[in-house]
Amino acid sequence: MEPIIKNFANFQNPILSKEDGARKYVMLYVQHEPGENSPLHIHPWEHQAFITEGSGKLFCDGVEYPISKGDCIRVPENTEHQFRNTGEVKLSRVTVNPISSVE
Repeated sequence: MEPIIKNFANFQNPILSKEDGARKYVMLYVQHEPGENSPLHIHPWEHQAFITEGSGKLFCDGVEYPISKGDCIRVPENTEHQFRNTGEVKLSRVTVNPISSVE
């Protein structure tokens, strides 16, 4: 079996998914411009994120956490959360979710 390798320069979301043979997880790339944020939301699965650029805040069950380039984050399942860009440049992240999150 061979690996799937995609170049980041011409990605489409999801980056890796069922179409690539992924059976358990989906990989997404998300960017927030300065002042932007993800919706405040909750879902029944945990997910993981790696901050590739910028800085901001993660709101998790009402608590604010600083985040910045290089941070690895695990958001527990059934936890209300939001990513917010409070910096001067794009806040970018690679997120890994279970495949059921896009079905």
